[in-house]
Amino acid sequence: MSFETDSRRGQFSLPRATPAVALILLTLWTCRAGADVNIESRAAADASARERAKVHPLVPALRHAESALQAVAALEGYTATFMKQDIVDGRVHAHTMFLKFRREPFSVYLKFKEPHVGREVIYVEGQNDGKLLAHETGFAALVGTVALLPTSSQAMSESKHPITEIGMEKLVKGVIEQWKREMKYGETEVKYFPEATHDKLGGGKDRCLVIQVKHPRPRKQFPFHITRLWIDRKTGLPVRVAHFGFPDGRRENPPLLEEYTYTNVATDVRLRDIDFDIRNPAYGF
Repeated sequence: MSFETDSRRGQFSLPRATPAVALILLTLWTCRAGADVNIESRAAADASARERAKVHPLVPALRHAESALQAVAALEGYTATFMKQDIVDGRVHAHTMFLKFRREPFSVYLKFKEPHVGREVIYVEGQNDGKLLAHETGFAALVGTVALLPTSSQAMSESKHPITEIGMEKLVKGVIEQWKREMKYGETEVKYFPEATHDKLGGGKDRCLVIQVKHPRPRKQFPFHITRLWIDRKTGLPVRVAHFGFPDGRRENPPLLEEYTYTNVATDVRLRDIDFDIRNPAYGF
């Protein structure tokens, strides 16, 4: 038996052979083709497995954030200087307040340092028909104590989030929920700054780990261009979060959309009901 070369194609043609020999050759070719298909299938499966095994850059960031959540969730309460900056109706509103926070029942006392010096606000979950109690100072104090729903337009005239969302625990929970949603997608850059600092009000600095998550291009699934989370290296508490928008043609730097900072945090405090009561003689209600 001899093979002949097909001069038109420059390839080997099937030999002239008996039907039995032809059948054997065809069977061998079919087996080889099947083996090639199996090899390709296994290679595709291996590639898919490697792709699934890749760790999303947000995975370690989430571990840090969830550790910070555990640290703050273990606290019964704390006091702090709370600073916030956000945008409401196109205007930037910045406030500095002294904060008392109790986890159970969810209780908040705020005394404004700037602006609206002396304004006080109290909110206790399950009390006062679900309303916050507030009073102004100066001439506006003539109105007396007012009761407002936390989500009312008056209560939120200078705030993007209601008082029911205040506190380090809810702050870091919001970041965790955001990053978990963003894990479904790529285009995520994560950087760590382990030697960052966090300024204390009145002087001094706390050492922090800063986690920066950045999305290079605007997408509907990304609410922010950059999110930064500060975690105090000594206490493990989430003490600051900043969100930046995507730059546009009018500016090169990403605009700061909202920032929430807790400084001078004291956890060795015992907060009682009177700390969240307008009858407290130290308050101006």
